Order: sequence, then structure tokens, then C-alpha cells
Amino acid sequence: MENLHSTAAGRCAAALRIPEDLLIAGELFSRNELGAMAGRGLVREAMGNCFVPMFFRYDAGVRARIAAFVSGRQLQRHDVICRETAAWVHGLLPYTFALRINSPGYRRPYRPGNGLQVSFSQLQLAEEEIIFRQRVKVTSLLRTVCDCAAYDPLPTATRVLAEVVRLEDDFLRLDAVAGRLAQYPPQPEVSRALRLVESFAPEGRLDPGRPAAA
Repeated sequence: MENLHSTAAGRCAAALRIPEDLLIAGELFSRNELGAMAGRGLVREAMGNCFVPMFFRYDAGVRARIAAFVSGRQLQRHDVICRETAAWVHGLLPYTFALRINSPGYRRPYRPGNGLQVSFSQLQLAEEEIIFRQRVKVTSLLRTVCDCAAYDPLPTATRVLAEVVRLEDDFLRLDAVAGRLAQYPPQPEVSRALRLVESFAPEGRLDPGRPAAA
């Protein structure tokens, strides 16, 4: 750990090489050791069993590359990273154990290792709802928040919406989220999402009819 700390002191925002610079639990260090390092501010938990030393640049592009790496061959050309994984790529979650992939067709479940839970979906995405981060397709920020609110477990959806409120971003307002959700096909998951979004909004300030961007 001390060697890692001294290296960090001599470098700042270095470019992360994947997979060479990733610390994967069970290889050089155990998960408990990496957790202790994270507690000391030497590494950050990223995705699954992957940790990133603190001196490496850690932005949306880096996170997208990590997601593509842990996906391996399962992430195909037309697939899009979505839901909780996309929320992590966008910086709305500090780490994730979920690999969520939106695929044009049915995909059989598989076990990828790295401590991940994997699911495939066939959501209909508009072209403007897909963006690129380091050549990796990811759902747009608004679409990601909406899908998390509707389809991810309640603790994850709640955490993502809490981060949206904390950010106070004019381009990612709760009424924009509600407005986009109102355009989803009616289903229980969407009704849950709308109630959840409403629970975060101060009384009288949520306007689901306000036009939303992608």
C-alpha cells in the first residue's frame, strides 16, 4: 500500500490503461485489501471487482471503457450500456455491481465473473437517446435517469434521483424526468417511477407536462 501511495504522490491524472492499470480483486490484492486501500484514499471502487488507483484520470470516458472491458464479448456493436451501469458511467453512482446492456434482440443470461450481476433488455431507444463515451454506446443522461427510476431496484433508483436533486442541474430537472417518463408506454414500472420522482419534488413544483430533451 505504501508503494502505491508513493506512486500516487508522484503522478496526477495519468491516463488509465485497461486492463493493465486496473486492480482486480483476487489478483494482486484481495477485495478486503482493496477495500482498506479505498478507505485510505489510495484507490476507488469502480465496477464489480475492479478498483482504480486514485492518481488516474477517472471521468465518464474512463468508466465507459471499464464497462466495455468487463462486458467482454457480450457487448456487441449495436448494444448500449443502460440503466444502473449508465448511471455509474455518467457519475450518478460512485460504483456499481450491475452490468445492464440494452440489446436489439434476445440475449441469453450469462455469468461474467468480476462480482457482477448482468441483465439484458430490449428497450426502444431513439437516436438522440444514445451517446458515445470513448466509442462505447451509453444511454443519454435523461434517458438513463428515467430508466433507473422505472426498471432498477428501488435503492438504486432512489440513490440516482437523490444525486439528480443534489446536482441542481438546469438540464436535468425532476420535471424533465417526469415529462419523459410520461411518454413511456403505460406499465406498473413507469407508474412507480413517476411516484418516486414526485416524492423528491417540493410540493407544487413538479411539472410533468414540461417538454424534455433526450
